[in-house]
Amino acid sequence: MKKKFIILAVLFLLAFGVFWFIKTPSEKPGEAVPIQPNEVIKPGDPLPGIYLTNPPVSGWHYADKTSWGVHDEELPDQILIANLVDGGVWISYHPDLPPEIIDSLKKIVSEYKTGVVLTPRTNNDKLISLAAWGRLDKFDYYDEARILKFIKAYR
Repeated sequence: MKKKFIILAVLFLLAFGVFWFIKTPSEKPGEAVPIQPNEVIKPGDPLPGIYLTNPPVSGWHYADKTSWGVHDEELPDQILIANLVDGGVWISYHPDLPPEIIDSLKKIVSEYKTGVVLTPRTNNDKLISLAAWGRLDKFDYYDEARILKFIKAYR
């Protein structure tokens, strides 16, 4: 009798665990987006297709990535996608973002020696975009906790 009870309890816990795993939404920040081909192209070559997201979070990229950290100049998406391939996070901001918020983003990025890069990006359709390979989060306000959660999840 005791053995049957233990077996039933184990089966119940197992079933509950499977149900919980299937029904619990992902706690990963950002939106999962389809992965595009991880293909290296040469600078100056035409893109073999169009990116599915703005900014892109996968797809055609250059062989060389940029240095981690803060960049005050806009860089080609294909360089930054190479950083994503390397497991990094790319924070981009629209140049219309107020200077004090840009300074706050720079402060966050300067805390990391590797794995995070910050650039301005005129083509952003939101003021702040967070990109990792296959993940994207975009918003029009400064949210430090949201940014740090994204970095922690994907760096």
